[in-house]
Amino acid sequence: MTAFPHLFEPIRLGRTDIRNRIVLTGHGTGMGRDGNPDERMIAYYEQRARGEVGLIMVGSQQVHPTSPGITGLICNYDDRIIPSLSRLAKAVHRHDGKVFGYLSHMGFASSARPVALWSASNAYEQKYGELAHAMTAGEIDLLVDAFAAAAARCIEAGLDGVQVHCGHGLLLQQFLSPLTNFRDDRYGGSLENRVRFPAEVLAAVRRRIGPDIPLGIRCSGDELVEGGLTGPDMAKIVPLLVAAGDLDYVDVSAGTDGDLVSNMLHEPPMGLEPAPFVSTARLIKDAVDVPVIHGTRIHTPEIAEAMLARGDADMAGMCRSLIADPFLPVKARTGRAHEITPCVGCEQACFGRLYRGRHISCVGNPVTGRENEYRELLPVSPSKRVLVIGGGPAGLEAARVAAIRGHEVVLAEAGDRLGGRLQLARRPPGREEWGRLIDHKSESVARLGVEIRLNTLVTAENLAADAFDAVVLATGAHHATLRVPGAATAPLFTVDQAVAEPDRIGARVLILDYLDRQPGMVTAIMLAEAGREVEIATPSFHVGQKLEIQNITYFYRRAMQAGVRFRPGVEAHRFDGGRVTFFNPFTRTVSHEESYDSIVAAAPGLPRDELAAAIEARALPCRIVGDAYATRDVEAAILEGFEAGASI
Repeated sequence: MTAFPHLFEPIRLGRTDIRNRIVLTGHGTGMGRDGNPDERMIAYYEQRARGEVGLIMVGSQQVHPTSPGITGLICNYDDRIIPSLSRLAKAVHRHDGKVFGYLSHMGFASSARPVALWSASNAYEQKYGELAHAMTAGEIDLLVDAFAAAAARCIEAGLDGVQVHCGHGLLLQQFLSPLTNFRDDRYGGSLENRVRFPAEVLAAVRRRIGPDIPLGIRCSGDELVEGGLTGPDMAKIVPLLVAAGDLDYVDVSAGTDGDLVSNMLHEPPMGLEPAPFVSTARLIKDAVDVPVIHGTRIHTPEIAEAMLARGDADMAGMCRSLIADPFLPVKARTGRAHEITPCVGCEQACFGRLYRGRHISCVGNPVTGRENEYRELLPVSPSKRVLVIGGGPAGLEAARVAAIRGHEVVLAEAGDRLGGRLQLARRPPGREEWGRLIDHKSESVARLGVEIRLNTLVTAENLAADAFDAVVLATGAHHATLRVPGAATAPLFTVDQAVAEPDRIGARVLILDYLDRQPGMVTAIMLAEAGREVEIATPSFHVGQKLEIQNITYFYRRAMQAGVRFRPGVEAHRFDGGRVTFFNPFTRTVSHEESYDSIVAAAPGLPRDELAAAIEARALPCRIVGDAYATRDVEAAILEGFEAGASI
């Protein structure tokens, strides 16, 4: 008996049986080569099938060259894609999974400068900032044929079904939405006219693939923008689309990528509630007579089971959860849900890497996107006695992986608990989910038999008193004093001090942010929401410049609601007690002076690597990882910890 009976009940979509209700919904992976699936992408999807995912959507496949394949999107323009899609389908089928093609056209939700992007009208998209070409009737006909041809290639390659993307502000939604469709011909104006192009696409796809192949759509049940499509609007539109394509299912999400806040809400980062749009899915489910998939931050088997048990949806899309742990299904089915690597909604290695033009991964699971390199952690013989110094994220991961491979591992932590700086990161309101990652890693090393020594400071002297074959140095970093005249007598605090002891921070606060990432912004929001008057300054073009797009939108929203003042393009030039003289790095002139009760610095740290020389003197094999090597972020720390544990 499983604890998740609804989640593991088989379901039929059209004439295709799916082994459970878990769906890896369509998403960009940043993988692929020349618009085709490559071995990295195939291994990524095969790992999810091996983990017993019921249904995999391979996406997003662009159906025409006017939708450029950015950040590794697949380009299903011609028959060149068939061999690689076929290899992908066979890889999924080896593990009894089912895989559907996921077809889309970005419209103007992309960037192709200087090439013009196509859309319903000459509209403007906020995220990429491009003005579209309004498609002609001939161009509409061209894309109808392109969708149908791409669907046929998916089936020829051996995929089990097809999904057409009608949501998230992509081209077909651009025709559906009054926000982006200003046409006055048969494709614009009334609801029936705005539905016409998507309906023609679905009808053409159905004719091309025949009646026996499962066909569905992904749609946004609510655009989450004033003046856009609402739940009641979509409850009228979706049945028309179901009829047009004789659809076998509907995948309901929400939002539009063409609006920054809507984009953030439908790809919710840490700090927002999970499963925010189940009521939207239920509204669509009540309007159609085909199964409904829903997945917006359905991030645990418990939430998925509850949604299915209530009847809000028929299948659970668990995209980021399956990025974090491809074995979520089999672990949940076999009573090991407590072993699932959690998705904490940090956005850093999935969306963050994707927007940097790299393949996706996961902060908590570095194997994601590296399945070919690390599909199996092979046992070692003979095993070694390994000392891991430091119980932060890098040390925890090094200890975990070394123990999996069969080493005898001792984890020494100078403090009284594991987690390192993540223990501070979890403290501000809305950041508590970091604790789920700490708990998962800590429980994993304990379950694997790692000897954990808390309150143990390793020194050059006591290092020699114990016999180890290898060492991993994961001692983190310490904050450096700002190299600004007057810093020694200024009311200066680090972000760690401000988070750990907020009562020490005065009424009027300056955050000096030299990182433009989460620490400065989170601290500013925490203090402002606690009643401080807060200003955050950066020498960069804008505050939070290096944040992932969902996080920067979320943090800006909270910061503005809390009254945080943004001051870009300045840095501290001199301190006189609490009085700060500012310098503009662009004009290279002193700009102004202001006084504050407390000054909080979010600045790069310095590696705490003093033990490296003692370890080297003993000729012990040693890997220095995470901030002890160079101060960066938690993604780098866990990745390097993993690599260290795998290399011993």
